[in-house]
Amino acid sequence: MSAACADSSGNSRPDPNATPREGGNITMMLPGDARGLSPYTANITPQGDGSRMSAIYDVLVWSDPATGTIRPQMAESLVPDGEARVWTLTLRDGIRFTDGAELDAEAVKRAWEKHLDEKLQSNQRGTVSPLTLTVVDKLRLSIKLPAPNANFDRTVAHSLNYIPSPRTLDSDEALAASRTAPVGAGPYKLREWVPGEKMVLERNPNYWQQGKPYLDTVTIRVNPDSEGVTKDIDAGKGDLTVSTDVLRIAQAKELGLATDEVPLNGGQQFTFNTRAGRPLANPDLRRAIALSLSTTDINNVLFDGKGRPAKGIFESSSPLANIQLTLPQNNPEEAAKLFAKATDNGRKPVTADFVTVNTPKSIRIAQYFKEHVEAVSKGMFTVNVVALEIPVYSKQVLADLDYDMATNITWAEDPEPVLYQYLHSKSGLTNVTGYQNPNVDAALETARQSTDRTTRTEAYTRVQVALIEDMPFFVFQESPVGYIADGKLTGLQLFSDGHILWDRIGLRK
Repeated sequence: MSAACADSSGNSRPDPNATPREGGNITMMLPGDARGLSPYTANITPQGDGSRMSAIYDVLVWSDPATGTIRPQMAESLVPDGEARVWTLTLRDGIRFTDGAELDAEAVKRAWEKHLDEKLQSNQRGTVSPLTLTVVDKLRLSIKLPAPNANFDRTVAHSLNYIPSPRTLDSDEALAASRTAPVGAGPYKLREWVPGEKMVLERNPNYWQQGKPYLDTVTIRVNPDSEGVTKDIDAGKGDLTVSTDVLRIAQAKELGLATDEVPLNGGQQFTFNTRAGRPLANPDLRRAIALSLSTTDINNVLFDGKGRPAKGIFESSSPLANIQLTLPQNNPEEAAKLFAKATDNGRKPVTADFVTVNTPKSIRIAQYFKEHVEAVSKGMFTVNVVALEIPVYSKQVLADLDYDMATNITWAEDPEPVLYQYLHSKSGLTNVTGYQNPNVDAALETARQSTDRTTRTEAYTRVQVALIEDMPFFVFQESPVGYIADGKLTGLQLFSDGHILWDRIGLRK
């Protein structure tokens, strides 16, 4: 969906092709503080650190949701050889970081290889480890893959886009400092960070695109009241947010605010830790939980009937979705039998922690889960809800993998690389559930080696069949991502899984 199309409310959406006036200040509101501003620790999600990172570091390439193609930014090109086994990244000349260091092929090589440092626990360690990186010349980096991957440019766009100054990699101390004092080549640089309150970004006067960025400052304010953010923007308390809440986006349209959405695969999920030793390693318990729930009821109770109940990990309009395949649900009688089987008819009851984010909406979802699952299990399965602040949640669930069950959202404009990273048994920390299925591994590998829609659809159908059988998670809502903005803004462009491209945003002339 293009950010330039007309808004049904009568208010024009910001035109990404319009030229804003120079100067001005805006406030973006996000529900939580940054986990850190280093590419190795940040939470790269739409409502996490994604837009913070793109402002500070810019991007090598970006995925255009209007066309589904990968477009260059700081990179001049990223192209494969005939077998899609060796890719060449060519950078634009003359780009410098805010500390004066040059963005060249060696800087990208060092930045990517740093993900391999075990001390950092980077989610992209598994992405980088099989790559062979060779500096061809000052601006060209050769990337040899372990196997052909016709979609590797999507991996870069999603997982390897943020390049720090090589000087921040010279020592452990410098790298640690970059978490709160980042050095990028993006349109803005960090002026001030008041933890838990706000982050102030100021224009980078030496940004590589002459005449950009347009704004003097961008203040990113922490606003835990994600349900009230639309009214706050309407009241002039903020100018912009990115939301995955269909109710907030619908409310924004009713108020005449500027909005745009990108449909994403993945969706909102109840995620199960399937690793050995965890209660949900038992597939009978996972299926029992799914059969205790109804996506339609969840939509009616928690989303006022305005959401999009999920049928699986692909959103309904995706050409890769198979509408004949849906996750099991809404069969409490069968669920009760499976709870009894898993607990020896209640003689060995199970207790598990359910970790969620400490926001009103997330806690309501967790409480709904607890009430319905415990009612169906009749005391055989007990749920303890644990609510954590976003940075703590990100570390415990997404980095340390220390949870039994959790609320989680997976955003994937295209299945590559997100679903591969999420489901492949050898993808490391990004396989949050610990899921292992060799048939799924093989299907994911087939899909990433092709850009042919038929080949990919057949492969992802095999993935969907296995997920229905194994139930490593329960997807209950499709999760489009969208921006909500004051109509005075222009040049708004979402990319990838819902981040802001900051080089073009500004105030209307």
